[in-house]
Amino acid sequence: MTDVLDLFKLTGRRAIVTGGGRGIGMAIARALGEAGAQVALVSRTAEQLAAATAEVPNSVAVPADVMTVSPVKLVDDCEAALGGPIDIVVHAAGFQHRQPAVDYPVEQWDRLIRVHLTAPFLISQELGRRQLASGRPASHVFIGSLNNLQSVVPDIPAYAAAKSGIGGVLRALSKEWSGRGIRCNGVAPGWVRTELTEALFSDPQKSAAILARIPMGRLAEPSEMATTALFLASDASSYITGQMLVVDGGWTTS
Repeated sequence: MTDVLDLFKLTGRRAIVTGGGRGIGMAIARALGEAGAQVALVSRTAEQLAAATAEVPNSVAVPADVMTVSPVKLVDDCEAALGGPIDIVVHAAGFQHRQPAVDYPVEQWDRLIRVHLTAPFLISQELGRRQLASGRPASHVFIGSLNNLQSVVPDIPAYAAAKSGIGGVLRALSKEWSGRGIRCNGVAPGWVRTELTEALFSDPQKSAAILARIPMGRLAEPSEMATTALFLASDASSYITGQMLVVDGGWTTS
């Protein structure tokens, strides 16, 4: 009989984590590495990658900008760096632009949609082609948002659109691929203190209003998103596919 804790182990598996140089992405990469996976950290910032690889076990740096890199080249580079085909991908790359909808620049809309929605699809599409062709089981993990479910704060129309869309992408891929061994799921973080939310939480009034609505009364740590992503990447979630797991301290119930 398999020890239940063994189901969370990723020994012998290879993973890509985009946005792996900081924040939630780096926390997820650390969790995967500690579980035994070989991890390719993808980020456009070389300095962040250098610092992250020093902290993430079993990791290698693959400098790339998901907004512009060819998915074929990215997967080729990650496979070369890790020495074999990919079993897991976590799409954690992202940035934020805050501006009222009436003034929102189309250039920022295009950039944000490209990073948060188009790039994850294209990377998973390329990985899916290879994994289906080889019959290799896999797990694709997308990072969503509370904006998958509700309008949370103003001034982020492109982010809200992209994160709403990523839920549709993972369900569509799951519908097509899960019968052939490729599971697609997502993590929808609640309020986590990262560089993406730093500007918001620097406003005492806004910060207090957010905390007042969270039943647990605190912000999440990036590691709390990482353990959920590890669960979805591992065999512990072998019968879960097409799901967006909300990890929000109770926000959506309040």
